[in-house]
Amino acid sequence: MAKFNLSVTTITFSIIILISISTSVGIRLGGRTKIDDVKTNKEIQAMGKYSVEEYNRLRRNSEEELTFSQVVEAEQQVVAGMKYYLTIETLSKTSGDPKVFQAVVEVKPWLHSKKLLKFAPSTANLLPVHSQSNNEEHAQVSLSIYGNT
Repeated sequence: MAKFNLSVTTITFSIIILISISTSVGIRLGGRTKIDDVKTNKEIQAMGKYSVEEYNRLRRNSEEELTFSQVVEAEQQVVAGMKYYLTIETLSKTSGDPKVFQAVVEVKPWLHSKKLLKFAPSTANLLPVHSQSNNEEHAQVSLSIYGNT
């Protein structure tokens, strides 16, 4: 019984130490971490371009396609792989209007897998007010294509 109590105490103490260390260096277990310098980060910009291309591919019957401009904000989260939360600036190919979207991409390098989980208009839009009705239409279509993730 004494050995069991000692091992439980050791495990508990180890967990407390790990949590203390991760908190002190700013790592949140399972939490999102901001990615700095996204405008110069080639990997993040490529992921943003992939997101827009995948969105266009999945909506190929739509009359409006988007052109990738740049990723302006990004966060990452360790899951079974890595999840990236991107804020992407785009341009409408038909009207040339700027539009801002939120994308979530899951990457599993050991499976050579990259999947667009969500792509929808940003709620913190940088767009003119008259473009809001188009964004609402895109939001409804996005939810029906990608589900509520």
